[in-house]
Amino acid sequence: MTTTRKKIVIVGASAAGLRCACRVKRLQPGWSVTVVEANEVFSYGACGMPYVLSGDIEELGALRRTPYGVDRDEAYFTAVKGVEVLAPWAATGVDVAGRTLAIAGPGGNRLVEWDELVIATGAAPRRLPGLPEHDRVRTFHVWDDVKPLKLGLMRGEIGSVAVIGAGLVGCEVAEAFASLWGADVTLVEAAATPLPEILDRELGAVVAKHLESQGVRLMTGCPVERVAITDDGAAVLAGGAEITVDVVVVAVGVRPRVELARAAGLELGPTGAIRVDDRLATTAPHIWAAGDCAEVRHAVTGGPAFLPLGSLANRQGRALGTVLAGGEASFGPVAGAAAVKVFDLNIAAVGSTAARLRGGGTTVGSVWISAEDRAHYWPEAKLALLGMVYDPASRRVLGVQGVGEGAEVAKRIDVAAQLILRSATVEDFVDIEHAYAPPYAPALDPLTVLACAAQNALDGVEGVSPLADLGTATVLDVRVDDERGERPVEAGRLVEIEVGELRNRADELPDGPLLVVCAHGTRSAEVVRWLSGRGVEARYLGGGMSWRARAV
Repeated sequence: MTTTRKKIVIVGASAAGLRCACRVKRLQPGWSVTVVEANEVFSYGACGMPYVLSGDIEELGALRRTPYGVDRDEAYFTAVKGVEVLAPWAATGVDVAGRTLAIAGPGGNRLVEWDELVIATGAAPRRLPGLPEHDRVRTFHVWDDVKPLKLGLMRGEIGSVAVIGAGLVGCEVAEAFASLWGADVTLVEAAATPLPEILDRELGAVVAKHLESQGVRLMTGCPVERVAITDDGAAVLAGGAEITVDVVVVAVGVRPRVELARAAGLELGPTGAIRVDDRLATTAPHIWAAGDCAEVRHAVTGGPAFLPLGSLANRQGRALGTVLAGGEASFGPVAGAAAVKVFDLNIAAVGSTAARLRGGGTTVGSVWISAEDRAHYWPEAKLALLGMVYDPASRRVLGVQGVGEGAEVAKRIDVAAQLILRSATVEDFVDIEHAYAPPYAPALDPLTVLACAAQNALDGVEGVSPLADLGTATVLDVRVDDERGERPVEAGRLVEIEVGELRNRADELPDGPLLVVCAHGTRSAEVVRWLSGRGVEARYLGGGMSWRARAV
């Protein structure tokens, strides 16, 4: 690594900026590292804010403390990390040729010299056009957004809330208002199902039904037409219906904060974020970018993507710190692994959705399974619903999504992410080796079962969507009586023959096409293969009735 003393200036004291600063200082302790931050409070776990609102985390200050109880303020970074943090100071301009940064703050205006400049300005919440500027219309993105909402709930001033946007933050905030405080919550989403950025409709429908079971009023397929302030609240018009609430929380995603970069003449990518190479260098010499303001390259599409995730920002910050200090590091393609908790459901996904890929003109296949996350006889086993998106031509896996009552579903997505990053095929997923014991996993991991379902589909044993219309289908129910009683099937024509009786009662089978159903989809897939050998056209219900009961 180079030993020439340098001045590193970083704009933004969040995950990427501070991770980069501390890494540089660790590798080059003699260098000057200064971080400029516009907000007075910085370096906190913003992803924990919904759980402060919900009461799962008792106080907001916990998000800013180290594991050993010390606040991460200016004094901490000076004493522990050797990094100077200037807060609250706003960066107002960059002189690229003169290598100076103009800042404004409590002491007036200053110029800060730099040898290398890092832009880590993060993202800002998107606003819907025409929204009124009023205390009853809020976003949920930074430290200062939490306190007024929590105080309003504690004082009884907020009894009803409309949350606009059923993405990651929107679902978390809806739960926070409803679970602890018992507020009347309406969740409004323009797409057909919640979490459309990470889930296809088959799993989105499961989340929708669960939200409604927890008392959240869900309005999907309802773009917001107008928000107006009334004498005693705020009125939201969406999907032709108007609701009046105490507070509106807008959670329709974020945009990269690129004002400083644009003014400096840096090139932006097609996503609107700063274009960077794999070393996180921008198009201007000696200027770098990391975190939510920078573009990444998607491992599935191969193209640029805007993925404002804390996990990626931290990794980018460390990689860039290594590069600035003279080391070898790069930040390659990402698969976009994400997770969220919605009441009792654990949700995770990686890669791309089938809807997004098909919308871009890509031909994909999809399969769905339901399976226990541990041995089915283990007392704490929980059901996991998993979907896979794949390329039928190359057999490459393009996305995996999961919803389950147990946290183990997120671990399956972690494994899937590593494989997708390496362009794994369906067969690679079939060959997954996992640590097996009944308390931890079934003998065949659910990811393997999912891949086997994809393999079957490629062999001609096809499943249909768990949301398929059964009203006009001839359904062959191969479950046992107890299962049928627990989850009946409503079909155009229903034939009930247990799987163990099929061979002896084959003459009772109607002509195809048949739709075969069982609890999880495993037995029915086997029956479809048997029927195919007899020349009967048949498909099976993907995910089985266990999935359908949670989605329809």
